[in-house]
Amino acid sequence: MNDIQLHVMPIEELAARTIVACRALAEDLPVNLLSADAHQHRHIRGLLNDISGDDPAGPRALQSVDLLADILRAERETETLCYEDVFEGKNDPDYGATGAVYKRRILSERGEAIELWSNKLLYLARMMRMFDARLCGERVVNRRFAG
Repeated sequence: MNDIQLHVMPIEELAARTIVACRALAEDLPVNLLSADAHQHRHIRGLLNDISGDDPAGPRALQSVDLLADILRAERETETLCYEDVFEGKNDPDYGATGAVYKRRILSERGEAIELWSNKLLYLARMMRMFDARLCGERVVNRRFAG
């Protein structure tokens, strides 16, 4: 689902999808694989409890998603094995190679899992923020026309 669909989806459906996605993340996240130690494991579990709670658009849930994303970002850095240069472009017969060279991160197996879950978490964060923004917008409209 892309961001445009999140904009036009009925707010009730967005709320339901956000709640389901938050609870699914809390159930499916492989905390044992992603956490570096027992202290971090306990901290991630606490963040997941906040995320999967009753208020997925609340400030505590959004803050917990950001904290979890920061933890995963730091763990991904520790799982970086090296970087390799990747050329994106083409070989022009007249001018030679035209394009750009980019650095690509090579991750360990654990790092690949962290990257996958980080991407899922970032999408969930966008979904939660969209839900929160639409709720605020609806409140503003209701106050404006109520009195």
